[in-house]
Amino acid sequence: MADLSMTPDDLDTFLTEERVLRLATLDEEGWPAVVPLWFVWHAEAIWVWNLTRARRTRRMEEGTRCAFTVDAGHDYGELRGASGRLDYAFVDDAEVPVEVRAAFSAKYLGSDEPLQPADHHQWVRMVPTTLRTWDFRRLGS
Repeated sequence: MADLSMTPDDLDTFLTEERVLRLATLDEEGWPAVVPLWFVWHAEAIWVWNLTRARRTRRMEEGTRCAFTVDAGHDYGELRGASGRLDYAFVDDAEVPVEVRAAFSAKYLGSDEPLQPADHHQWVRMVPTTLRTWDFRRLGS
C-alpha cells in the first residue's frame, strides 16, 4: 500500500496556503461542536485570532478537548489534508509574534500591515499532539 502521508515540507506548504481550519470542541452535552476558523501556521503551531464571545472560547477556558482538520481537493485523486488533536493556550497580544500578525493580515485581509489587537478577539496558539496527513495525489505516482 502506498504511503499517502505528506512530507514535513509538504505539510508546511499546505498549512501555510490553506485558508479554513475546522476546530472541534466538546459542547456541554459532550457532543462534538465543529466550527470553521481562519488560521496561520507558524513555527509548527496553529494560530487563531479567536472571537472572545464565541461558545468555543468558554469551552476552551474550561479545558475542553480540541481536534482539527484542514483539507482540500475536489476530485478523489486531489484530496489532501491534516487532522489531529491539539494542546492549546490563550496568548496575550504582546506575546504574539509579529510574523503571525503579519501572515494573518496578508492571508485574510490583503494587507501588508500586521494585524492590530482588538478588544473582542484573543489569540490562541494550538500545537498538534497527534497528526495524520494524507495526499491522494500520491496515488498516481
